[in-house]
Amino acid sequence: MKRNAVNNLIAWKENGTPVPFLLVGTKGTGKTYLAIEFASAYFPQYLYVNFELNVAARMFFEENLKAEKTVSEVLSLYFQMDERYLSELVVILDEVFFCPTLFYGLTQENTVPVIAISGILPKKNLGDVFQICRLYPLGFDEFLSAVGSDWYIDIIQGHYQNLKPVPDIVHQELLALFEEYLIVGGMPAAVNEYVSSKSIYNVNEVHFMLKNRMRAVIDSIYEEKESAKAEQIIRVIPEQLKRENKKFRFNSIRKGVTYGLYQDSISALEASGIILRLNEQSKDTHFKLYFPDVGMLSSSFCGEETADTRKALLENYVMQTLTAGETYQLCFWESDAQAKVDFVLAREGQETPVELRTSTTGKAKSIASYQACKKKKDDNYFRFGFENFHSTTVLTQIPYYAIFCLK
Repeated sequence: MKRNAVNNLIAWKENGTPVPFLLVGTKGTGKTYLAIEFASAYFPQYLYVNFELNVAARMFFEENLKAEKTVSEVLSLYFQMDERYLSELVVILDEVFFCPTLFYGLTQENTVPVIAISGILPKKNLGDVFQICRLYPLGFDEFLSAVGSDWYIDIIQGHYQNLKPVPDIVHQELLALFEEYLIVGGMPAAVNEYVSSKSIYNVNEVHFMLKNRMRAVIDSIYEEKESAKAEQIIRVIPEQLKRENKKFRFNSIRKGVTYGLYQDSISALEASGIILRLNEQSKDTHFKLYFPDVGMLSSSFCGEETADTRKALLENYVMQTLTAGETYQLCFWESDAQAKVDFVLAREGQETPVELRTSTTGKAKSIASYQACKKKKDDNYFRFGFENFHSTTVLTQIPYYAIFCLK
């Protein structure tokens, strides 16, 4: 599966690998596969060690680094290879966060090209000492490539640039593929099952397997009490998203529960990419929680198809797509009169509200309320829906399948 993130790795290699490359993302997004495929293609040889599974390696590195050896020296000892030969290869350190001394030791100068992989995004700002790339589930464009329909990508991007409608037959084909994506999602294992079996019937089983792997990560990282809280949060997300008001309600876990009690668990789940959080504008304690992958949410609904589940899937899809784009700061907006704008996109001081449509009819009353509140009556807004590309002086209509172009 071709991943867009490989371009970051190529740029790192072409720049002479001055700092370690840190690849982060939740379990199952294909971090290890991407690192190994890249290393096989761009280096004469790679060396690999997994610190989650290899306890002996974890102990070896911890002990030697505490003895004030450099990372390069310890890598040389571990692989029994002279440093000057190691410097011509690349070392993949998988789940390096399980070996904290090594992880933070990588921030010191070393002579060996290193790709570090972690399921947890560190709290410290390490952008100066790592080249960091966060890997998300496959976006719709990557999904098209995986299913052998990558020629659609250029068509979508071209029509996004000029906002001219794509030919109707192509538009309908893309909408059909988009419906498949809402079920399959972008987790590589699920996409691989869909491609190899040419059906969606076993995709649910893959999603449940991935959820179990995520639970195992939670259990291995957090203490029992915090792990239980994390499980409770994840369990109630599908029901929360089926409501008309999708703001996260703690009383759905149990009565009397407060934000303060679960704040750390939510932050930890967000840092590990197991959930996505969308705050209400100017109200950080009011938020919505989503899954990192729309296919996993679809499986959680167990085949239930209602207007509420449909809206939840579309919101989750938009959230994961815009989050992966890393272009906009995202929030949602509500008025005192309960007008709702599901997404507001902010960049360089400019805010653009988004109308999400579940049909091809209706008026954007909430957008009008937002614009009146902000005193921006004639400003442009986005509408995401099933209609073809078009634009007016105040509206830019973008089909759901083209949201990945918003960069």
